[in-house]
Amino acid sequence: MNAKAAPNSDKAKKSQEQIEAIVKVAHRLFEKNGYEHVGMREISAAAQKSPMQLYRLGLDKKDLLAEVIIQVNAKQIKKLKPFAANPEISAELFIENYLLNLYQQDIEIKSIRKEGAAFGWKWSGKYEVRIIEQLMHIIKPIADALEHEGFQDIQARCFAIWSLYYVGYRNAVMNDVDAQACLDSIKPSLKLLLRK
Repeated sequence: MNAKAAPNSDKAKKSQEQIEAIVKVAHRLFEKNGYEHVGMREISAAAQKSPMQLYRLGLDKKDLLAEVIIQVNAKQIKKLKPFAANPEISAELFIENYLLNLYQQDIEIKSIRKEGAAFGWKWSGKYEVRIIEQLMHIIKPIADALEHEGFQDIQARCFAIWSLYYVGYRNAVMNDVDAQACLDSIKPSLKLLLRK
């Protein structure tokens, strides 16, 4: 039985490697040309595959965009610093610094974030679930800071803070501003959310 499992395992690994290579190609093309201006033929040609090979791997254009966003999020999650209690840093200051760091990272990848925001409604539910799971990882340090300081309604506050984050990020996308300008644009509302 183990002898049969190994070939299937090798086949699955090879398929996953092919998918990762194709996602990298799609990422590059979406970032450079925009989601709407890239077709499956262009992706398959750049990946040196036929369109049929991509479809056999279970990939279509909208799912490729979701895979790109999942990979981008995963890289960002690896860079996140968890909340650590520090009597010299309030939850508000921690959250502001945390959001500033996120803005800096997201501004560096603004073009692909813009594509994900504009066309994310197209991907399937399975990707939505995975991306929401990633969002929970991203907002966990905020929740931990709020919990440490005894805030109530932490989940609601976290979702509101995340919504504010996107308002500030839109400022970067639309007006080509820096991370500090994004944070400054949401600070008044953030202060309201961080009242006990």
